[in-house]
Amino acid sequence: MHRIAILLIILTITLFTCKPSDSKAYIESNKSLRVINDSIPILIMRSYFNKNEDISTEKLREGLRLGNIVCTSDIADRVRKVLNIQVSLKVSTMSAFNSIDTSSFIVTSIDSVIPNLLCTSINKKEFLKNTKTYELWIPDSSHHEWDNAITSYTHTGVTALTRRTGSVINSIGCEKYLELIKPAIGNPDILHISNEVSMQTNCDYASMKMKFATSKEHFKILELLGVDIVELTGNHNLDVGMQAYETTFNWYKEQGMKTFGGGLSPSEAEAPLIITLKDKKKIAWIGFNEFCPCAECADKTMGANRYDALKSKNLISDLKTKYKVDFIIACVQFGESDSYLPSSTQKKISKSLIDSGADVIIGSQAHQPQTFEFYKNRMIFYGIGNFMFDQIHRIGVRQAYFLECYFYNGKIIQFIPRFTYMGDDRRPALANTEQKKVIEKAIYLKDYFTGKY
Repeated sequence: MHRIAILLIILTITLFTCKPSDSKAYIESNKSLRVINDSIPILIMRSYFNKNEDISTEKLREGLRLGNIVCTSDIADRVRKVLNIQVSLKVSTMSAFNSIDTSSFIVTSIDSVIPNLLCTSINKKEFLKNTKTYELWIPDSSHHEWDNAITSYTHTGVTALTRRTGSVINSIGCEKYLELIKPAIGNPDILHISNEVSMQTNCDYASMKMKFATSKEHFKILELLGVDIVELTGNHNLDVGMQAYETTFNWYKEQGMKTFGGGLSPSEAEAPLIITLKDKKKIAWIGFNEFCPCAECADKTMGANRYDALKSKNLISDLKTKYKVDFIIACVQFGESDSYLPSSTQKKISKSLIDSGADVIIGSQAHQPQTFEFYKNRMIFYGIGNFMFDQIHRIGVRQAYFLECYFYNGKIIQFIPRFTYMGDDRRPALANTEQKKVIEKAIYLKDYFTGKY
């Protein structure tokens, strides 16, 4: 009884000493959290070719009421009630929605999202960026922990901190070099880079041409970015010898960075990287080098994992059956091609990997962005361009994008391209509006996206 009395006194004092504004803020915050966790988001999907990246609640309501915007049948009645629409909504299925339409939208739930369509922000707010600020929800009887259900993952292109890039970093420092791109990368749960260059103590960038090295001090850039996964399928990791490769490989481990696609032995090079996500689903990364033009593959000792059709098929089969992996990302260092279009071998290998059971293919070799393809309900990104490299001699090598991805329920539900452009100062930065339009025009090809090329 004494304890109860004491608790009542403390509660009374708390209620009377809290500022009214503080109490209101606390109540509203908890109310908002309760609403989110007892609801599912209303998501507005569009094709990659629809450039309307945002829609207002008013435009959404009007489009649904007039039948210009369709809705999946599973949530149509609840959407109508939430948005106070008095007429029945026009319904469609996700598979029937035109994936190359330039102006249409389809409303659905998160469980129906497919990766060949993009999420649209509502009133300038993106659900996948921040669930707590998102505005449109459907009440649901189940309890959801959205922050624990969704894992954010960012996949970047070619990294080679060498030659003139190294000289720039020597001049301005690591922090200044990242000043334009780091805010765009943000802080995803998992950040990938494909690093092609090993560290060297005495690094003379001015003398480098086609054999690359990175100063050990400049590996700080990986730490500043918050890199979690390093892909080692690249052509130049053995340029300055096995000792440098081993030193660099061990440095990754010391920093807690996981690796795949290369290693200190053939078995280590071909080993998959398996990670358990926040929702307890298992994701695997596998990596290959198609041609190994610089004798960089781990055929007998260390290096990159050479591509072999049978070996890759068996590896994918083991991941699915033995390791019970939910999703497989296959990364390939294809033969380099100065083209927005993939080579015939790129197409052949990518489709073979998907036929074997991989879920997405991402080309790691491209120094300029290449088109992408939707094949058997899977995405193939043939090449995403340079992320951090010194090439600026033509527009193609200045252009690139990284993929902002989101795992939910054991699969990637979104691949969002974030376009970049390398300026004369050789610092990576987000592309401006005009630069973005030029890249999109070059790689957004409807024939590839519909398999009719």
